[in-house]
Amino acid sequence: MKTSLDSHTLLQQLAQLLLDATRTAESDSLSRNLALESLPTAIDIAKQLRLDADLVKKKLKILKQEGLVQATSFSPKRYRFDRYHLAHLDEESVLYPLFCGESPSHALDFGPE
Repeated sequence: MKTSLDSHTLLQQLAQLLLDATRTAESDSLSRNLALESLPTAIDIAKQLRLDADLVKKKLKILKQEGLVQATSFSPKRYRFDRYHLAHLDEESVLYPLFCGESPSHALDFGPE
């Protein structure tokens, strides 16, 4: 498995993947439980990005601490992106320049709303 991505690029890829999965789950006309089951686990993300699961879990923890990602279930733990917390991210956060600064180095693609 590759692990050569820099930390910021990996955080951006995780956030974008979870944003896309969350948008898809929210747009599905399925029941709430089925939509939640379509959200990815850390293992799903690791497989998709071809990365070590422990590395993905460490980066998810960073995003969770800042409120950008939430676990939606206990076992298996599935994750969703929280757009509200991104919009209200504290300027003192280490992730603020990455996602919200004047010229964010890794802007997220929110796609059509």
